[in-house]
Amino acid sequence: MKVLLIDPPHKLFPGLRMWTPSFGLLQLAAYLEREGIEVQVVDATALTNSWEDLASLVTLSKAEVIGITCSATCLSPEAIQTIQLCRQLSPHSTIVAGGSHFTLMSEQILQEIKELDYIVLGEGELSFTEFLKNFSAGGDGRGVKGIAYLENGKVIRNGRQPIIPNLDSLPLPAYHLIDMEKEAYYWHGMGRRAFGISTSRGCGDHCTYCSESRFWDGIWRGRSGKAVVEEITHLHRRYGKSLFVFNENTFNWSRKRVEEFLDELGKTGLRIHFWFQSRLKDILRDEDLMPEMKRLGLYEVMLGIESIHPDVLDRYEKQQSREMAQKAIDILKKNDIMVMANVMFGDWNDSEETLKEVFQFVKTQSDFLILTMTTPLPGTRYFEEAERLGRIREKDFGKYDFMHPIMDTKFLSAGEVQHLHQAYLKKYYTQPRILLGGFFNPNPFKRMAYRLILRYVWENATQRPWRQPNLAPLPPPLLQGLVFSHT
Repeated sequence: MKVLLIDPPHKLFPGLRMWTPSFGLLQLAAYLEREGIEVQVVDATALTNSWEDLASLVTLSKAEVIGITCSATCLSPEAIQTIQLCRQLSPHSTIVAGGSHFTLMSEQILQEIKELDYIVLGEGELSFTEFLKNFSAGGDGRGVKGIAYLENGKVIRNGRQPIIPNLDSLPLPAYHLIDMEKEAYYWHGMGRRAFGISTSRGCGDHCTYCSESRFWDGIWRGRSGKAVVEEITHLHRRYGKSLFVFNENTFNWSRKRVEEFLDELGKTGLRIHFWFQSRLKDILRDEDLMPEMKRLGLYEVMLGIESIHPDVLDRYEKQQSREMAQKAIDILKKNDIMVMANVMFGDWNDSEETLKEVFQFVKTQSDFLILTMTTPLPGTRYFEEAERLGRIREKDFGKYDFMHPIMDTKFLSAGEVQHLHQAYLKKYYTQPRILLGGFFNPNPFKRMAYRLILRYVWENATQRPWRQPNLAPLPPPLLQGLVFSHT
């Protein structure tokens, strides 16, 4: 049996112009290979002409089963278009979708997208492998746990497989199945040496706005510190990677794992740099580990501050405070580790005053600001409440990217939230320390990042925004019958 796994074409953020291959898809591909299943991976965002090249690859593959991933709600329009394109070009293939959006929206998607045959619910390795083996043996896969499908107009969900308790039992992601030298994978203006990896799954917190806890059953699991260092060593020696971004919610959830990671990394003698995102309380807990992290290459931490207003933090169910945020910032600065502050605008309790307050808090204390819109992701309690109370103003899931206003607050319209969001971003990134920092800051990481920001600001100010060269639309014959979103 031949299996084709696709990560659909996606738009790149103009400020960074880079992409990270799907960790989940590469991990799944490696697992299938170990089980003796022939698999091909297409990361369509990295193709020279994304849609046209994808169409050719689908036609040429003659795959019996096509798997399509959708890791985020905002990516669902392209994923659905890819499903329909695959059905058009390969009508006899069985099409299976997976990922967080398809899992949490399986009922609606199976009812709406008739070209889709099955959805894998949650973690895919066990379910999809069992499905393929059943299918290869002449079955239809409908009795497999962790599979959802439409039968006589009714969506059947077979429950979920038990989660894999030990992630060290999984093989290394199948990096060999993609072209690691693709220009799209060049990170943050640092060329081919930078790369993003993921070493854990889920989160044990239960923030109301986050879909991670729903998708991963509210459980955090991580590969051992030793296994993480083994993957880094592999990427360094085989592909020349030396700057690593841990693309996961809480790399440092487990202190024991962090200690093992530092110990194993120290033994290798590798000269690398890395950064990760963190909860405030984990920085406070691990204050004594920060000097060693810095020594071994940690240069930046993204702090999940979100807000400093108690009424907003309570609605997010974030067990943190302004005082905790201040202490975490102080710890990082004491160790000369850059602070990337993550703040969200647009909770129901947000007003112009609360947004101004949190902006003033991070304006001079952080080295970078990630300012996002509070977004009610489908499948979360936050979405269910907002939908029930009629607060949602934007129905296009393609705009659920944390950069578009989705709902009103008690005091502000969605449009007013967007205006404040744009005004504060401009105010932050036009500070003299940033404008001059792109040329004169002694920290090479700050110079690099500030130059990217200046380029983005200049292109927009001169009305010459960057256009993604490989994202030309499909030719008209292939566009017929395709949709671009679902709501």
